[in-house]
Amino acid sequence: MEMDMTTGKPVKALLKFSVPLFAGNIMQNLYNVFDTAVVGHILGKNALAAVGNSYAPTLIINSIVLGLSSGILILLAQVYGSKEAEKAQNCMGSIQTLLFLIGGGLSFLFFLSARGIFMAMGIPTEAIGYATVYLRIIALGIPFLSVYNFYSAVIKAGGDARTPIQDLSISCLMNILLDYVFVAQFRLGIQGAAFATVLSQIAAAGLTVFHLYRKDKRALVIRPDFKYVLQIFRLGITGIVQNGASAISMFFIQGAINQFGVNEISAYTSAYKIETILTIPAVNLGTSLSVFTAQNIGAKNYERSRRGLRDSFKISAVIIAVAAVVIWAVSPRLMYLLVGNEKDVIRIGVQYLHIISLTFPLCVSLYLLTNFLRGAGEIAYPVFNTMLELGFRTVFAFVSVQYIGFYGIMLCRPLSFLISTASLSCRYFTKKWQGR
Repeated sequence: MEMDMTTGKPVKALLKFSVPLFAGNIMQNLYNVFDTAVVGHILGKNALAAVGNSYAPTLIINSIVLGLSSGILILLAQVYGSKEAEKAQNCMGSIQTLLFLIGGGLSFLFFLSARGIFMAMGIPTEAIGYATVYLRIIALGIPFLSVYNFYSAVIKAGGDARTPIQDLSISCLMNILLDYVFVAQFRLGIQGAAFATVLSQIAAAGLTVFHLYRKDKRALVIRPDFKYVLQIFRLGITGIVQNGASAISMFFIQGAINQFGVNEISAYTSAYKIETILTIPAVNLGTSLSVFTAQNIGAKNYERSRRGLRDSFKISAVIIAVAAVVIWAVSPRLMYLLVGNEKDVIRIGVQYLHIISLTFPLCVSLYLLTNFLRGAGEIAYPVFNTMLELGFRTVFAFVSVQYIGFYGIMLCRPLSFLISTASLSCRYFTKKWQGR
């Protein structure tokens, strides 16, 4: 194991693990922003609306892939914490089984159902063709997305966050370059943006396989089996349900957004990209905390696990302050970079960012508490909490738009953070997560 989080200062271990994640995810999200900017500036707001509507189905894909990746990460981190190296090796057969089932199955399903998904979402007629082509091409990259995430989880569980992030950074740089070449130079339209994404996913998968092979040649030659498949699902179900429910919620909320028109769709898509970048440090800190907690729970060190959570909140105070300053100082300029001189789109996007900034402390608390409980082995309560949060978000959006219009969309996520954080805090203070 390359990083033992059961010894030393918790804050040092958390930062050492999360900083490489931060660097890689910044690269990944800068690609997403660059992709949005290229589509918005060159192809126009109809294409941007198509990409925005593609977010919900791609989130469903990511919820399954990333949820299972988190299950792999937590299982192997607990095994490493208890010093069961042989069991960790035995898990690889089940991981390879999941690659075949999930990667191939999701690719086939979403390729066939792309147009039907967007028709169900009520996407504007002028954008549905763009969206269908984009999602079908993205579906071809799902097997490679799965390879990268599953094998990266294996590497991260041993405490090595740097190698997967380096692979991801190379992939993102490649994506940015191909985006510009395919869309701006070769004029391949939205197909060019999608093909750039798939080719970069192939590169990330190839690099990850290469590095895993170098670390342990046996990891890639083990025969597939089902021995730990259910255990990985059990540990990953929180992430799957959390992100999957979020995707389903976004599916319905996107349908509500589509009622307002292309300006609102483009504004929400662009502003959400900016919000996502600003929350990257909190997401990475949450991932680091889940590994830290899993290793220390595996070592039966409950007090150290609590110290890790407290230190994470101290670090997050800086994250919250920086994000608030950025939003209130430069959000109009950031929106302009994404959508060009679309004044109505910029105005709506800035309003959303101002609202969301007021609940950033709750958003960060949500990430930290969820990952702490998951690292401690909690399954049922984080799932319940996710359903509570997203159920409130979806119902509030649908009801409130009837009375306050698009402001209902802007308020549904911030208010759901309040509900979710209060619920998770109550669960933490019961201490029922100890001894799982």
